[in-house]
Order: sequence, then structure tokens, then C-alpha cells
Amino acid sequence: MHFQEITQYERKLYNDGIKYIAGIDEVGRGPLAGPFVVSAVILNLDKIFSKELELMINDDKLRKNPPEKLLYTKINDSKLVSPKNRGILAEFIRKEAISYSIELLPPEKIDEIGVSEATQICFFNAIKNLKTLPEIILTDTFEVKKLIKDCQINITKGDTKSISIAAASIVAKVYRDSIMIEMHKTYPMYGFDRHKGYGTKYHIDALCKYGPCEIHRKSFNPVKKMVNKSL
Repeated sequence: MHFQEITQYERKLYNDGIKYIAGIDEVGRGPLAGPFVVSAVILNLDKIFSKELELMINDDKLRKNPPEKLLYTKINDSKLVSPKNRGILAEFIRKEAISYSIELLPPEKIDEIGVSEATQICFFNAIKNLKTLPEIILTDTFEVKKLIKDCQINITKGDTKSISIAAASIVAKVYRDSIMIEMHKTYPMYGFDRHKGYGTKYHIDALCKYGPCEIHRKSFNPVKKMVNKSL
């Protein structure tokens, strides 16, 4: 049932003769630290809607030892997938995708231009840097202003309704999380490996104790208040 629901947009477009559909999603709009990351993914719809995969999905014998292709049925909004499974799926998506891209903006650039402009830039660049030109773009609510409206579908809660958007959300999430885990080695006092830069109590307490570091977003409260107070 989940697979039918999350492929509803792709199935309709595929049946209309459209094969190159780019799903795009972001992670990191709200954290107090770290980059903003966007991924765009064009999945292979010939494989997703193949008779072979359909037979696999309906074969109960394969449940104990499922073939890799059945990972398509596990793709979902990254927030609904465990960290371990996100890693497995991200690797599978990158390998199986016709094309994918990842764009990021560092904290200092977010401070300079703001989150809204950062989102527009990253979404546009993610599409532009795909090696295969998409025929249509699916986004999670967000409209890419530099792209023609007719070539994009902005779907409310798109990461639970489109397998392409969900795939992009997983790739972006795993990529950003890996950056924040690496940043933890440089700034272990903040616990970036735990909260990935989001404003948890642990993170706020560490900020109050140590003050902001280089990868904190100086335009975001409470970091902004701390910076202004120290001036």
C-alpha cells in the first residue's frame, strides 16, 4: 500500500510518457549550526514500474531474504526512516539513480543572504547540475522561482507522496548528517553528532557554556543574541 501511495505522482506521469522526473528536497533550514543541503534525484522509473519489481513485491517467499531491488519499496520521507536504513537507502539511491546532485550553502552564506534566498539558490543549482535534464520537477511544497511553473509540481507533504522527493530527502539528510558528525570531531563540546546542529536543550546548554563556534549561524537566535551580547 505504501509503495502505491508514494509512487502515485510518478506513475501518472510515467503513464503519460514522462520518464525523467526530478524529485528535490532540502534539509537544514532550521538548525543553529551547519550547512543547508539540497538534493535532486532522477530515479529509474523503468525499473520502479517494471513487471519484475511488481512480481517481487507480491512474492511472500522473498520477505525473509529480499533482493536489493525491493529497497525501492522502503524509500520514504527521511524523517520516517531509521538512521541505519537511511544510510543503506542513500547508497542504493545514488547507485540506482539516473542522475542525482547535492548542493549546500555554508552557515556564513546563510547569514549573508538568509534562508529563503539560500533555498532558492540551492534548489535551482541542484536541478541545473543534474547530468540528465528532467522533463518535470517535483518539490515538497516549495516553488523554485527561477524555473517555469509549468515544469514543476509543488506537492504538500511531498516527501510522503512522491518516491522521487523522498529519495532526495534521504540523500540530502545522510549527506548533511555525515558533515555534522565530522564537525563533531572538531567541535566535540557541542554534541553535533547527537543533534546535527538543531536547537536541542543539550545544544543550547553547550552554547551558553562555550559560546558559538565557526559553524554556528550568527543570524539565528539564540546565537545572534550571544554574538551581539559579546560585542
